[in-house]
Amino acid sequence: MNLKRQFIGGSSMADSKKIIFVLAAVFLFGIVFSRFVFALGITPGRTTIDFSSKLEREVEFSIINSESKNMGVAFSVQGELAEFIRVDSDIEKFSSNDASRQFKFNINLSSGLSPGLHKAEIIATELPEDIGDADMMVRATVSVVTQIYVYVPYPGKYIESDLNIVNKEDTNVVSFYIPMTSRGKEDIGKASAVIEIYKGESKIISLNTNEKGIKSGERAELIASWNPDVAPGEYNAVVNLIYDNQTARLERKFNVGNESLAVVGISTNEFKLGQIAKIKILVQNKLSDPVHEANVNMRIYDPELTSIADLKSENYELAPLANTEMVTYWDTEKIEKGEYSSELKINFDKKFISKGFKVRVNADSIDFTGVGFAVSSQPSKAISTRTILFIVIGVLVLINVSWLVYWMRNRKSSGKKEERKSSGKGYLKLK
Repeated sequence: MNLKRQFIGGSSMADSKKIIFVLAAVFLFGIVFSRFVFALGITPGRTTIDFSSKLEREVEFSIINSESKNMGVAFSVQGELAEFIRVDSDIEKFSSNDASRQFKFNINLSSGLSPGLHKAEIIATELPEDIGDADMMVRATVSVVTQIYVYVPYPGKYIESDLNIVNKEDTNVVSFYIPMTSRGKEDIGKASAVIEIYKGESKIISLNTNEKGIKSGERAELIASWNPDVAPGEYNAVVNLIYDNQTARLERKFNVGNESLAVVGISTNEFKLGQIAKIKILVQNKLSDPVHEANVNMRIYDPELTSIADLKSENYELAPLANTEMVTYWDTEKIEKGEYSSELKINFDKKFISKGFKVRVNADSIDFTGVGFAVSSQPSKAISTRTILFIVIGVLVLINVSWLVYWMRNRKSSGKKEERKSSGKGYLKLK
């Protein structure tokens, strides 16, 4: 009987240790996981400025307290143009009631910059709420960046161009988009391109785009489409861009067939025109391996193809064969109701996928219509990732506590039965 009791007691102790371990693991998971939720956002992701003599400009940007927490935010500037930029604050404190706050930076440029692109970055770094010194950065947790691009025009005629390739899987049509910006002081009379498709060293086909003229400082786009009758795999597109007897060359690899990543949908929540829109892009990783340091770059254009927003997200890790929500922010204070066009790039592993779609801005919603999806934002209350996490943790803890109470009650009941047996109750008396 004593041996039996010792066995029951040993089993009970082991089970208790398991329960304590499970509860500790659940809470530890919640604490660790919550550190990976981005509490800080910034918009716009990039400000583009065309240089003019003795350039002076004041530019606004916003910091988003996406997790509604008490914190400090420190500002710093880095890059080629850092000495010409001043932010109106070094450190600011946010309370949990501050959903977002606006700040300003001043840029003051004299002549002397060479033609082309010049960059700087304003970095906003989250600090624990008890830090008030800009030099005490050891405990800093999250940083976000807004970029400043300054373009100095080239003499004569000059085109800055890119190549975006969209593989529409449902129709197997490959579309080639060549966005162009006239960065020279003179207008471009006519621009067109020839796109040559290669598999290894073998040329598969040549495609001709449309023709466009571009005024100095403005943007236009050339387009060509291809319905491939070739085996799936990697191909190479070589673009010969011709404008007013000048040429430029672009080259990019792309896949025919299924892409590595897919944009499943785009949405916003609780949007009001004039406020900061939280744009959520659901991205599917079709690979069996994780994708590291993936980010979103979304450019939005008005009907005249003038860029009105250049949005960037933080870096994300995309789990294999899973969907990941990537977030960027759009300040719509100076945006009017109407339809806009947009280019969405998902950058990953020195590659990217590109999607074109339409954006309709309404008074209380944003509708996204694009390749393979059509998602409308609806005014609804969004639940943050952290809130969902704590709900799950609470349910798990409740289940474990309930099971522990049930087990303890059964144990007491079993103990009483053992005591009755040991005292002779329940046994027949022998004569």
